[in-house]
Amino acid sequence: MLGFVFGLYGLVVGLATIVTAASFARRPQERTLAILRPLSASTAFTAVSAMLAGSATALKYAAEGAPATQMMAGLAEAAVAGVLLFAFLAVAWLLAAVGFRRQT
Repeated sequence: MLGFVFGLYGLVVGLATIVTAASFARRPQERTLAILRPLSASTAFTAVSAMLAGSATALKYAAEGAPATQMMAGLAEAAVAGVLLFAFLAVAWLLAAVGFRRQT
């Protein structure tokens, strides 16, 4: 359940980061960039939190006697949130780079 909450929150924050970066790419303004920076930090912190929460859940089930294959599957699933959210950040800052290029 906790992983779902982090995943949903991460999806919302990640998409908001991309939308803000696209807005900056279209019309570069310092105000938009000022919003993009904390949104990026929030996306990164959510990615790390989701990975840690998923890893802790997988390790908890391993400690309760779950097979190693299930633990490894749980750890792999925990990494998905990090991969997705850091990919969102990569796209967002690529769009921000376009905005910086247009700004000069």
